[in-house]
Amino acid sequence: MRQWHPVFAQLLRPAVEAYYEVQTTVPVGDAPREADFVLLRRTSAALPPFRGLWRHLTTWNILEFKGPTVSPRRGDVDLLLELGLGIDRRLRAQQPRRPLPREQVSFWYIANHLGRRFLRDVDQVLAGRESLGPGLWRSPGLGRLVFWVSTIDLPVEEDSLPLHLVGREPRATEREVARLVVEQPELQARYGGWVASLHPAAWKEVEAMARSAGRGLQIDLRPAIEMLGLERVLEQVGIDRVIEAVGIGRVIEAVGIDRVIDEVGPDRVLERLGDKEVVRRMGLDRLLASLSAAERRELKRRLT
Repeated sequence: MRQWHPVFAQLLRPAVEAYYEVQTTVPVGDAPREADFVLLRRTSAALPPFRGLWRHLTTWNILEFKGPTVSPRRGDVDLLLELGLGIDRRLRAQQPRRPLPREQVSFWYIANHLGRRFLRDVDQVLAGRESLGPGLWRSPGLGRLVFWVSTIDLPVEEDSLPLHLVGREPRATEREVARLVVEQPELQARYGGWVASLHPAAWKEVEAMARSAGRGLQIDLRPAIEMLGLERVLEQVGIDRVIEAVGIGRVIEAVGIDRVIDEVGPDRVLERLGDKEVVRRMGLDRLLASLSAAERRELKRRLT
């Protein structure tokens, strides 16, 4: 589905943007055909440090990305070549004095899973392919390089994390992804909120093990909330964690104060929001009805 494209873009950018300019939905020409992603090597950047999937990036890269709910189709191979050549032609027209060797241009087809039937189509159209490792193949295509990526089969390593995060994969793979993110503070800061939001069961398992070992965790849910919406993250992660990330006021605005009180209890709401603010939002009668006798006496003491 198209909504996965901005999520993948959000995850991919911090991993590669120091070395590649990331462009999205780049038109081929006047026709309404667009490339999902175009990665252009920055001329001033140092040599990229990639050791996994992205070490195969060339100077120009045209990526066709299929979300986890989209299956590869017969004819997609031809469409990728058509799209790639169109973007290649467009880029060359913009830089006529700096011709780029064809072998420095690559086309990428990325899907959650590439089955045998689809790969047979690749072999028929491009006269074969070579394996570069689990989930990754390369074919020659009209002088360019063409890469085929089956996300579910990729090893779990730093380069492939954005694809695993947006993929539909076995629980064992989800746990492996969560474990890798938890174990490296930089990855935890970058991807922890996404794992918690997109793969909450695996995250909770790994998080529990980390906390039992005395390791504190810091995750930032704000990027996931901005992209997926507060309601979706609340359902996946839980009100407690979201309150820590964005504040109780924003959660109350999204779901209502009654639901927040049901989830975290009146004491927590009173402590976080303040007695008078809770009374203003709920009304005194509704607030009193949610409190025990002891809590009502304490509220009366604090308000007088």
